[in-house]
Amino acid sequence: MAIFHWKLQRISAILLVPVVVYVTLYLLNIGELSYADVVDDVSSFQSIFLIGFMALVLFTHSSLGIETILEDYIHDTKTQSLLVNLSKFFHAILFLLTLISLIVIKGN
Repeated sequence: MAIFHWKLQRISAILLVPVVVYVTLYLLNIGELSYADVVDDVSSFQSIFLIGFMALVLFTHSSLGIETILEDYIHDTKTQSLLVNLSKFFHAILFLLTLISLIVIKGN
């Protein structure tokens, strides 16, 4: 299981590189767009897919990283398990909030 965890964390890191570059370039150029243009752009299928994919990969990568840190530095098994589960729950909530936000933007 540790090998799968390690591989998944590395794959998610690699997937985040082009997405972060794209989002950075997009945000640097967003000042040239009007509010309506930004809403139209973000509510397009491609943007919703990209943001959803980015959120999934980002929250997965973050959750795996925090889990690794907790496993390395928290030695009490019960506390470690509790914190890992809280972290996973928190990341799942953040992902769901991202999806709900995209649905709200799309609805406008």
